[in-house]
Parts: sequence; C-alpha cells; structure tokens
Amino acid sequence: MKKIIVPLLGAVLAVAGCCRDCANDERLVKWEFPLFYSQMGLPFSDARTGYLVWGSNTLNVTVSRVDLWDHRGGYEWTEEQSYANIRKCLESRDVDGLNKLFEKKSPKDPAVPNNPYMLPLGMVKFDLDGWMPVKATLDPFEGVGKITIEKNGSTELVKVALGKDGTLAIAWPKGFSPRGKSVSSFDLPYVNGRLSKTGFTAATYFGDEKKGGFEWPLPADPSASVAFETIRNESFVASKRGGKAEPVTEGGFAHAERVALEHWRKWWSDAAKVNVPDRAIQELYDYGMYRFGAMTDPAGVPAPLQGPWYEECKIPPWNGDYHFNINIQMCYWPAYAGNKLANLMPMFKMVKSWWPQLRENARKFCGVEDGFMLPHSVDDRGTLIGGFWMGTIDHGCTAWIAQLMFRYVTYSGDLEFLKSDAYPFMKGAMKVYRAIMDERDGKLTMAATVSPEWWGDGPPDDAWGRDASFQLAACHRLAADLVRAAKMLGEEPDPVWLDVQKRLPKWSTARQTSCVRRTDTEIGLFQDKRLPESHRHHSHMAGLVPFDTIDFEADKFTNDLVRETYGTWLIHGKGLWAGWSMPWAAMLYAHVGLADSASLTLRIWKEMFTNPGHGSRHNPYFPGYSLMKQPFGSRGEGGGEVMQMDGAMASVAAVHYMLCHERQGAIRLFAGAPVTWKKVSFDGILTDGGVLVSAERIDGKVTSITLKATRAATVRIASPWKKGEFIDVNLKSGEVRVLTNK
Repeated sequence: MKKIIVPLLGAVLAVAGCCRDCANDERLVKWEFPLFYSQMGLPFSDARTGYLVWGSNTLNVTVSRVDLWDHRGGYEWTEEQSYANIRKCLESRDVDGLNKLFEKKSPKDPAVPNNPYMLPLGMVKFDLDGWMPVKATLDPFEGVGKITIEKNGSTELVKVALGKDGTLAIAWPKGFSPRGKSVSSFDLPYVNGRLSKTGFTAATYFGDEKKGGFEWPLPADPSASVAFETIRNESFVASKRGGKAEPVTEGGFAHAERVALEHWRKWWSDAAKVNVPDRAIQELYDYGMYRFGAMTDPAGVPAPLQGPWYEECKIPPWNGDYHFNINIQMCYWPAYAGNKLANLMPMFKMVKSWWPQLRENARKFCGVEDGFMLPHSVDDRGTLIGGFWMGTIDHGCTAWIAQLMFRYVTYSGDLEFLKSDAYPFMKGAMKVYRAIMDERDGKLTMAATVSPEWWGDGPPDDAWGRDASFQLAACHRLAADLVRAAKMLGEEPDPVWLDVQKRLPKWSTARQTSCVRRTDTEIGLFQDKRLPESHRHHSHMAGLVPFDTIDFEADKFTNDLVRETYGTWLIHGKGLWAGWSMPWAAMLYAHVGLADSASLTLRIWKEMFTNPGHGSRHNPYFPGYSLMKQPFGSRGEGGGEVMQMDGAMASVAAVHYMLCHERQGAIRLFAGAPVTWKKVSFDGILTDGGVLVSAERIDGKVTSITLKATRAATVRIASPWKKGEFIDVNLKSGEVRVLTNK
C-alpha cells in the first residue's frame, strides 16, 4: 500500500464557517409556548443541579439534583450467582434454578424499596399577573435564555442565566416583581402515591411569595431543599443538600449573565466545531454540545440516564440509574472528538470509588481475586440494581468502560492515569473474561454469554448463547488495548492477552438462506444465532462500531460477511428501535461510507425521538415509526415521556463520526457527509494521539486538512485525494501542519 509523506506547508488554514458570528440568529435554539411539562423546557445545569424552565400561564422552574438518591435497598452479588452455577442452569435449561439464583428478595421492612432510585425534587412557579410566555430562544454558545411574554398585544423580554454556585437567575421586565410559590415533588399526586408508602414525609415550607422555599427530609439520606428570592425585578432559585438553600443574589442578574457568558465562551474556545448545511443536524450538534457541557462539568456529579434534568412529577424511569451496557458510554462519547476530556473525570472517579465492590463481584462470579466486574445497572455508590440476570452478568459493561478509560489516555497522553486507573482496571476486566473461557478445538470460547438486553423478558433459552459477538468484540478491543498500554508503559504484554488475540474468534457466524444474498454467512448474535428481528441494541455489530475490531476491507470474505450482516439488519428495520439506537445506526452507516443514510438517520432521530421542546426521548414522540412502548393513536405528552440523554449525546458523537473518525488506525474524513452537502467543514476534532484535525470540503472536494499536535505524534490519514492511499505525518508537540492536494 503506497504511502504519501506530506511536507510542512506553512501556517494554519482557517476552516471557513466554523467560527460563526455571535449575532447569527441561525444558531439559536427556539421554543414555542405553551410548554405543558418540564421536559419541554429550556435546560440549565452545572452538572449537579438541573433546571428546566417551562410553563403556560405561569413560568415554572423545575429543580432537580444529580446527587438526590434514596439509597435504601439494592442487591449484593451472592456466592450462588457464580458463572459455574449460571452456566449449569442455562445448559440444563433449568429455568426455576436460574430464577432462584436471581430472585428478588423483598427487604424485611416493607417501607424499604427493593432498589435505590433517584428522586424528583420540585419546582418554583412564578405568577406573571396575566402575562403569558409565547416563545423563547437559547444561544448554546452563550448559555442565556430569552423568553418573550405577552399581554393584551404588548410584549416584554425575560432573561434566564445560570450564575454562581448553581443559582438560576431570572431578569424580569422593568416594573415586574412576580409572586413565587415553591412546590415539593412529594406534594404531587403520583410521587406522593409512590413515596408515602416507603417512609417519606412531607416537606416543610418556609417564607412567602417573595422569599421562600421548602426543605424535604429523606428517610435515610440528607435532606434536600429548594429556595427562591425575588429582589425588585430579579428572581433567583437554588437548591441544597443537608439544610436550607440560599440563592446567590450578589451582583444580581447582570453578574449571573456574565458568569454564564464567560463560562460558555471558554467552553467553546477549544471545543470541536462543525459547519454543515443541514440546519437540523447543525442544531442538534450545537445544542447537544451545550447540553453535554451542562451535564458533565469536571467539577460536577457524573451524569446518569437523564443527566441532571428530572421531572418534578414522577419517579425517573429505570430508577434514573447508571446504565453501563451502552447508555452511560453514549452520554460521554462527545468528550473525545469534542476535545472535552476533563469532563470524563467525574465518571472515572466514581467508578474507581467502586473498585472494592467490583473486585468482590468478580470473586463471587468466577473466583478471580484481582478482577473487576461491573453490572449494567447501579446507583452512584455502585450498588447493584438487581433482578435482571442478563444485565448482571454482562461483562461487556466492564470492558466498555475500560475502553473509555484507555481511549482517554490515548487522546490525552495522561500516562499517570494509565498507571493508576486505566491499566489496572483493564487487566482486572481481562482476568474475568479469561476465567470464563474454555478451550475447544484449539480455540478459546465462552460457553454461556449474553448480548445486551437480548430477549431479556422471555424464556432464558433464547437469551444466551456461545460466544456472543458483542462479548468477543469487547474482549478483543480490551486485549488490543492492553497490548498497546503495556508498550506505552515500557512493559512486556501478558502472554494471556496475546493468546486471546490469537485464539479467541473475533465474531460468531450464523447462516441464512435468502436467495437475494451473496453469501450464506453473516455475523451472528451468538454462534449459529442470526438476528431474527428488529432490536434496539446493534450489539452484534459492535466489532465495527464502537470497538473497531473488524476490518471489513481486510479481504473478500470479511467484506461479504459484513455486507450480509448489514443486509439482515436492514431487512428487519427500525420497528423496535429506541431513541439511542438511531445515532448508533448513523455511526454504523458512516463506518462503511453510507453517508446519506447516516444523515437521514439523525434527521429522523430529531423528528421522531425529541419532543417539541427538543427533549431527548427513549420512545418516539409520534406513533407509527417504532413500537418501542408507543401504542398507535397516542402521542408523547406529559407523563408518557421517557427521557434519556444518551440519544442526544450519541447524536453529537455521530456528527463527529460522520465528519472525522478513525478506523483501523487511519483517520477517515467526511465518510458520513452526503455529497449533497456542497460546503461542509469542521474545526478542532480531537483524534487518537492528541492530534486536533480541521478540514473543509467544497463541492465534494477536500480543499485542506489542518493538523495540530498537542504532543509528539504520528498520524495516518486515508487520503481524500487518491483512493486507496494513505498520508503519514510525523508531528512535533505544538506543531501545525496544513495538507492540500498539491
């Protein structure tokens, strides 16, 4: 394969259109009132306290906290839940025995819930004395919301900004001084019906309509409070754990606005920027990066399923937990190409705080003393949210977090983190994988494996199989990363890792008999088990995205294998896909150069899986597209919402991937950008080795590529000018290189 060594060409070529005029109305995210429930609202957060601003005849501020849990309940991994016992039950089809291993044992105290769960907190309602909010905008580059209110044909402007110490500030028009009222979630019917039976008591209210709030005692955790204060024509809202909240009012709204503007201008100063001619995709990217920054601040609390934005009127779906079989990974994907690696650290620190528990899980599961095993669903203390046996034993969760850790290292160059955190965690994850492998016909195999959430509600016969392709891909990614990590640390790789690379299959195969297909072999869910229907997890294709362990261009057999796998996936369609399935699919399309399908999939996500307030949904908003808990004839209003941030964050990552991604060690440019995009560019997408890449394409031709090295690196780029050739570039730390077709 021919290499092209490109010499230094000079100064940086600015990417046209990426740094857009601050006054450009096109970048504003817009709302039309009335907004009937909180998840349609304007979002603000410091990754600890979340605010949603919404309403109709009043302006409401829903307040939630990422650290607000009822920590009671939960499950411990038992000695009986060993791989040997689980495998025995599965292979003998002992359904009763398997159920007994994972049966839900109710706490002795009926007031104690089975599992820990996140709690809603409450809201503040501002009476506007007959004025009605009619429309709003939020600039994701400045973080300031603007709400137009109307009365008798007259209009005024309300401004909203997140200020110091998580206080939300509101500037009312001159002469306004609205009455405020706080409402505890416990006093709302659905929440009260759930919590009054489990030891909760009512909140204590204090103050009046100008300065007031409530403090809510919890059965086994510190109290939570909400407070507001109105001073002349400005209002301030805040929350606190363990005492009465006090909003920060010093400096007034002007100070809060300055804090917001400074924060977001600094955020965008080094964040990856894109400029695409598709307005819908441009908005989901800009607004998505804003929400990513708001929900994952380096000084904040790790983001669970809904980030920091929880409804005041119900208990969050799925306990609002940390889901590690794809959802948390998606929530953090924008950190990498988006050049926001510091935002990963709260999640990594949280996982490290669980190490003793994860080691104990590994010991009970497979007898490994120095391993790690992370179940798919836990609270912020690592407590197992139990009962779902497939999720509990899905070791791909551990390997996937290991991949995120190592990817952080290769992007950042942080060798200290590699030594202290990533490398030990990666080694512990591999020890568990190796402990459950057998030898068969000279190969390594895993006899009893699961593919994420496959057939979890039916009989266990179809819910497991030999060598799930997802687990094989995760294990191969882990093995390759361990070998590379050892080299980075000057160590010899463990022979076990090399043996896994050599003798463990990279995928399982299944056969099909369609007469329109080119071959009868494709990647299976498990060995000899092909995908039989639409499914939200594209897990058997994880060797393509996100693990990149399958080189579909390696040879004709692999190319045909992957083509047939995509064919079956397409035949079964999207009828059982969730919101987060869509951006993952967009990345799978971009991976093989199906650019139009990639962009269309993101447009469909925005149309079908967001509500009228841009809220990111698990289920479609309109019926008729997917049967994911959405009956015909109903829409997604009110309590029917199942909100999750994974779809929105994965959509951001999908845009990165469409414009610039790495496959088999080489950077691929614009693989997911349709040819109908006449002018498209990006600026500062971070890649492996710490190289920031910027590029522009006009009328289908790449005009320039700019590389900026954050440290010494060697980078390989699939040439956009000569098909089948690669450009290899050696960069010194801080060096900038511009490549053109000359």
